[in-house]
Formats: sequence, structure tokens, C-alpha cells
Amino acid sequence: MLPDCGVDEPWWQLGHMRLALLPGLVDLVPFVWLASAKAQVRRAAAVAGVIGVARAALPQLAVGLYAASYFGQGGDPACSVSVFLLASLILLMLGIWAASALLSAFVLRRLARASAR
Repeated sequence: MLPDCGVDEPWWQLGHMRLALLPGLVDLVPFVWLASAKAQVRRAAAVAGVIGVARAALPQLAVGLYAASYFGQGGDPACSVSVFLLASLILLMLGIWAASALLSAFVLRRLARASAR
């Protein structure tokens, strides 16, 4: 549960929202496999890492842009993220997940075909 700013409808501080999205940095772990000796593993790691960058950065960017467009609630400029952002943020994250699942399936299929040859 995010701490709210104490006004009638939930508004949160930008810092709290960014901390809530911080576990998304785990999506950057595939870059570790860029050190692999196998070219196919490095290619898959690069694709997975780029997908991870999108999955980690886009929600953070959306929250930042939303906070920049509102100048605070209840006299506190830090309280700039409204509950109304959450629906669009959830849709954005689901869309990114679906796109990354499709891209991953495509890349894995190509890698499977290449290794079968």
C-alpha cells in the first residue's frame, strides 16, 4: 500500500510511485548473459535486455510525465500522482508485457530454427 498525501482522493508522492516500480529493474538481469561465449545466448540476452529496458523504463517515464503535468495536490508539490493514473499505468504495463511476450516467442522460434539446422 502506497502512503497517500492525505487528501480526499488518493494522490501519491512521485518518489513513492518510483519506489513501487523499482522491482521492475529485475527485467535488466538478462544483460548479464551478454558475457556468454555463445553467440545465440548473447543475441537472446540482447533482445531480452532491450525488452527489459522497455518494461522497466516506460512505466517510470509515464509516472514522471504524469507528475510533471500536475503541480501537486493539497499544497504539496511532491503529491503529484493521482489514482486516475493507475488504470492507464496498468494498461500500459499489460501492453508492454503482451508485446514482450510476442517478441520473445518470435525470437525463441527463430533461435530454435537456427539451432535445428
